Amino acid sequence: MKVFLINRADIQFFSGEEKLCVFKENGREFIDAPLLQEGRVSLRAVRKPELFHRFWWLYAAFFWIIGIFGLFTPKYSRFDYGLDCSITLDVGQSQDIWLRFNHYVNKKSKVTVSAVAVSDGVNAQIENGFYIYDKISRRRRRIYKLFSWLLRIVMIIAICLIII
Repeated sequence: MKVFLINRADIQFFSGEEKLCVFKENGREFIDAPLLQEGRVSLRAVRKPELFHRFWWLYAAFFWIIGIFGLFTPKYSRFDYGLDCSITLDVGQSQDIWLRFNHYVNKKSKVTVSAVAVSDGVNAQIENGFYIYDKISRRRRRIYKLFSWLLRIVMIIAICLIII
């Protein structure tokens, strides 16, 4: 069963323990989700911030050096939110199923914005469909930025001392 994705970004999909591949067709992204009994599709959408991983410092140091002291290295995303959402779709007679992802979070608002929306005409049960703030990722991004600037200054001073 094709499930089309709108505004997916870096979200991964799983059906049970199996990771689903994202395909493109006519400029649209979709996943081929296995149809379960009674015409249902069960998915799990997961998004982890880039600096969430265990050896983040090793990757950051490696790409900082390769990117010529971080000058040509892309910035880490400021969107420090994770998603771990279970989606159960009751397909019925609908041919096209669309999942729309929202990447907007208003930190000051009391109302939370849903991260996943389903197309009209499809019955869906969405559990944990909201972004969860990750303090660790934000702190790691700030540490990386601080060390990056400090090491750049140290490298400039070292080069100046070698030349003089």
